[in-house]
Amino acid sequence: MQNQPVGPPRTGLDGGLANQLSVRLLLATSPPTVFDADTGAKGSVPGLPGGKRLVSVQRVGHTPVILTSPECQSATCAPDDVYTYTGPDTAPVPLGQAFSIAPGADGDSVWAIRQDSPGNCRLQHVSLAGAALDPGTVASCRTIVRQETSHGLLITVDNGTAETVDVLIDPATGRSVQQAPRILAATGDRLILGGLTDLTVVDLPGGARTKVAPPVVDSTPYVLPNRDGSLAAVDFGTPAWHSTDIQTRDLWLLDLHDLTWQEAPSMPYTTEHLKQSGLDWSPDGDLLLDDGVVAAWHPGEPAWRLGSAKIPDAQQFPGVSIS
Repeated sequence: MQNQPVGPPRTGLDGGLANQLSVRLLLATSPPTVFDADTGAKGSVPGLPGGKRLVSVQRVGHTPVILTSPECQSATCAPDDVYTYTGPDTAPVPLGQAFSIAPGADGDSVWAIRQDSPGNCRLQHVSLAGAALDPGTVASCRTIVRQETSHGLLITVDNGTAETVDVLIDPATGRSVQQAPRILAATGDRLILGGLTDLTVVDLPGGARTKVAPPVVDSTPYVLPNRDGSLAAVDFGTPAWHSTDIQTRDLWLLDLHDLTWQEAPSMPYTTEHLKQSGLDWSPDGDLLLDDGVVAAWHPGEPAWRLGSAKIPDAQQFPGVSIS
C-alpha cells in the first residue's frame, strides 16, 4: 500500500467543530514557555539560567524535564543543565548536568550520560527529585540514552560516527539484549526497527519478528508509541517533498496488536515548522501535534481539534504536554 497524493499536499490541518482545547504545553524556547493552546496565555519558568541558550524538553511519565545549555557550534560542547518542571508555583528541581537523558520505565526517574572529566562519562540512574539511584557505570560521552522499558534501556552507541548502532541493554550489567542498525522505538514488550523499505516489529518475550509494509516509502520515519504501548504514531514527514523545498507531514497510526495502519485526518499537509514541531500523547489518549498551532486528535475521530492560539516562532524543538 502506497500513499501517493495527486498534486501537492494540502496546506494545513482541517479542524472539526470543537475548536477549544484544554491543553497546555511546555515549549522549548529560551527561556522555556508554558503555553495555553486555546487562549495563547504564556508563562515563564523561573529559576533557570538566563541568556541566549539552546533548550529542549522531554516528558518523563507525567513530568516535563528541561535541558538547557549555552549555544555551541564546536564538537566539544558542554553538557546540558537538567531540571524538572514541577508546576507554576514551585521552582524547577535541578538534576545536575548530562549530555543526554532518557525516561526511566517507572516514570519517576531518568537515565543520564554524565561527564566526569573531558572525554570520560558514565551512565547513571537519577530520580526526578535529584537523588542518584546508583553510582553509575563507565559509558562513552557519545552515547545517546533514549528510553527504558521493562526489557532494558534503549541507547544509541557512537552517535554521529560511521559505527553508530542502536542497542537495547540491561543497564545493570551492560549486556546487550537486542541490537540493530536502527531501532526506531521501544515500548512495552516490543521494538520497532527501521529498514530500507519496511519496518520490523520485534516481540521481545518470544523473539518473533514481523515485517510491516509502511504506507509511505520513508527509511527514517519518526515513531512515537502512546502511553500504554498499544499504538504508535508514525510521522513520514519530509523536508523536501518530491525533491522540492516543500516540507510535509504525513501522520499514520500503527496498531501494535494487529499491525494495521490508520491514516490521521488531513494528511499529508505542508508545514513550515517540521524541525521545531512534534508530537506527544495526552493521558486520555489524544495525539497532540504542535505545528504552528496545537492540534489534538483521538484515534477514530473524523478531524483534528485545533487550538486558537499561534505557537511562538521562537520554539527550538518540539514541546511536551503538561495538561
